[in-house]
Amino acid sequence: MRVAVLVLSLALTLAACNRSEEKAEAPPPEDANAISLSIEIGRYGVMLSQVHALTGEMPAASAETDASDPKDMARRLRETVWEYNLERSSLCGRGLYTTLACAPAYEPPWLGEPASAEVSIEDLQIRSVAVGEEVMRFWNAVCADARGREPDEDQRRYVCAME
Repeated sequence: MRVAVLVLSLALTLAACNRSEEKAEAPPPEDANAISLSIEIGRYGVMLSQVHALTGEMPAASAETDASDPKDMARRLRETVWEYNLERSSLCGRGLYTTLACAPAYEPPWLGEPASAEVSIEDLQIRSVAVGEEVMRFWNAVCADARGREPDEDQRRYVCAME
């Protein structure tokens, strides 16, 4: 048994050494130019779109989660913040609502926590209020602008209607 542990330890050490040598021997990146870099960044977006398309109709691997499960609520809050930051970034890139959209990303300290993190309902409530304030401030500004651009008074009341 002791010999097996020593052999395994030696194998892991050698593997780690090989990995560090591979990193050191990796060729330096080619001089990046703006066009090839733009294409590469675009490919990442296409890859993620394909992942979304290929997995969108797949059944969940586990049973349906309970909407009141704290882990699920914590995940949905994190996703909301990511979507909020993504929408703002997209609008900023298009030159729209720059005062709000081009501000630093909203990054609460809990944004990067793992899906397995245990979060109390009380903490989720505090997080939800903070996210709500961020999202509503942005939503109100965009909706007010959209209502102002709607010439039909009857249709104006349906702009950003929640019910």
